[in-house]
Amino acid sequence: MPLKETENLVEAFTEMAPDYERKVDSELNFFWGWSYQSFLHELIQETPIFQNDLILDVATGTGVISHHLASEGLSQKPIHALDITFPMLEKTRERFINSNIETQGKLVCGSAMEMPYNGGTFDLVICGLATHHMDVEKFISESQRILVTNGRLSIIDAGGSLLWKIPWIKFLMRCGAYLFFLLTENHTRAWAESAAISNVRAKEEWENILINTGFKELEIRKLSTKNRFIPSPLLIKAVKI
Repeated sequence: MPLKETENLVEAFTEMAPDYERKVDSELNFFWGWSYQSFLHELIQETPIFQNDLILDVATGTGVISHHLASEGLSQKPIHALDITFPMLEKTRERFINSNIETQGKLVCGSAMEMPYNGGTFDLVICGLATHHMDVEKFISESQRILVTNGRLSIIDAGGSLLWKIPWIKFLMRCGAYLFFLLTENHTRAWAESAAISNVRAKEEWENILINTGFKELEIRKLSTKNRFIPSPLLIKAVKI
């Protein structure tokens, strides 16, 4: 990602951190008819998790996913969480401390495109509602690198269409995203979400990226939503070769 785009993203989510969960809940309901909790339930239910898994929650935000994994004891090992925005990680730390499980959370501020972990470290990489803010190819390559052989990748995020690759359609989508978030949020968030349109991938693109990066046993499918005029979220699961 260009440096300016990364800086804008960090600024946007730094501003969001104090009220992040309410805003995400409201936006999920508006676009898909979901609550934040229903999204969490869907992601966890669809993700195979084993007691001896070492898990990394990428783009953890305020730690909703990582905290749920830890508090429910879904793995006996500490849950690791990564986010590029330090104030988000501060919220995650507070969440763990308030639940008296602070020793379970291994929090790192860093980019999903250059993850500061050794190769073959994790059994599971999980990521929710964040890949549209990433260079997807780099994120998948990094996930493949840090996963053990037969390690698993589990993602839910916005899905796109191959038609979005047509320049004038992409332009209209970016304008629409910018105007929506300018009216509902602010200029910084509007630029971040407008730029994110270029990172949204269609089902066919996810398949190609995952296969070419060294994944197998792909499962990619649209999830049901209330709004048929808004692109459906995709569930993406794969296993490292």
